[in-house]
Amino acid sequence: MIEPLSDAALAALSAEANGAMARMLSDTIDYARQRKQFGVAIGSFQVLQHRMADMAMQLEQSVALTQVAAMQASAPSQQRALAACAAKTQAGQAGRFIGQAAVQIHGGMGVTEELAVGHYFKRVTAIDLQFGSAEHHLGRYADLLYPAAA
Repeated sequence: MIEPLSDAALAALSAEANGAMARMLSDTIDYARQRKQFGVAIGSFQVLQHRMADMAMQLEQSVALTQVAAMQASAPSQQRALAACAAKTQAGQAGRFIGQAAVQIHGGMGVTEELAVGHYFKRVTAIDLQFGSAEHHLGRYADLLYPAAA
């Protein structure tokens, strides 16, 4: 009886993480447009454009899996649990990737109290550890999909 509530909590935490990741990405894009190095905005450097595109792709994957988890709230137990595990796993992995990339692009400023990026990175890290980490839910997903032979 507690599993449906646990899966709903995983979907809700994933949604919160998505919001934090979206803010980190938005702040990073804005910073890259403003910060100048060698006389040009760092956002014009191709390597940083690729990094921010990778951040956006990770976020979109997390949002999509979270939406699936929310839609599966009343599905049969295995289907619901698989969707919740997938969303929580992707949110944890994407949160780590986006947070690290945002801090790197912001440089040392990314971890100061002055910028929201550091706060949101801490929050997505805490979310990843709540109700089991991404690695835990990846293992749970595998166990649900391929139950051990009895």
